[in-house]
Amino acid sequence: MVFTIGLLPIVLGVLLLGMFAGKIARRLRKNPLVWGILTISVVTAATWQYIPIWSEAIVYRSKPGGRFASPEPMVTSLADAEKTHILLSMDGVNFDVPLVYNFKAYSRQLHGWPNVPGKVLEGKQRPVVDFIKIDAMLPGISPLGAENIAQFEKLAWAQSLHASISHRVAWDDYFKYFFEKLQRQAESKQLPGMLHFYDPTANASIYLSHDHPTDDLIRIRCPDENAIHEGIPICVVETAYYPESEIAKSMSGKDAVFHLRYELPMQYIEDWRTIGHKLKSRINLMVSHS
Repeated sequence: MVFTIGLLPIVLGVLLLGMFAGKIARRLRKNPLVWGILTISVVTAATWQYIPIWSEAIVYRSKPGGRFASPEPMVTSLADAEKTHILLSMDGVNFDVPLVYNFKAYSRQLHGWPNVPGKVLEGKQRPVVDFIKIDAMLPGISPLGAENIAQFEKLAWAQSLHASISHRVAWDDYFKYFFEKLQRQAESKQLPGMLHFYDPTANASIYLSHDHPTDDLIRIRCPDENAIHEGIPICVVETAYYPESEIAKSMSGKDAVFHLRYELPMQYIEDWRTIGHKLKSRINLMVSHS
């Protein structure tokens, strides 16, 4: 079987060997620093070609089912995932998030979700969390399903959205320390009605709904296309999310408000309002009665 150890333990092992050599040198009344550095240099020079291989994996020869045997991962199929919800709670509001909205845990090699904790599958836990992640296929904000699983496995992240909801955000510090560094630009045809700025420190366009702090502020950040040489340019939208549910209000005892952040490929940025509305509607359906 193969036991992966990574690069860090190997580096630490070489350093410990150098320290050991220095300790022996001290007993022999030699310079421990020189002998320690010399040992590390010699070991590194002799083994540097093999370190990437060792860091990838060390192979143990053992019988099946032996001490080092690696158990086969338990894989949750798409059919089972469609019936599985991750139970979470944040700021007094409960959410039941379908497993099919978790793309990052999906394995294209195994065609399913490996090693989902049993207590999650059984719905026996509802931990209190600081953020909730949701993935969806664009443009319909759809979960993984039989109709799009092949498309997702082929295109990966090129047509997907990644969102998270977290605790309410105060924008005072942003306007106090960062807003004055932004350079005002002409209104963008892609995002009409938004104040357009350029952030020279991040090489990005910034779009704001207001020029002052407010709970309902919308901020959109898109990279400068001239600075992108490879990969898919991603825009980030940040806004407030108010669960449209009396259930949420009764749970928290007040009008709940969260910070909603979602990433989408730049090619979809013109539809950010429609996408945001669909996303909030999807999240509203996840607010739980229990």
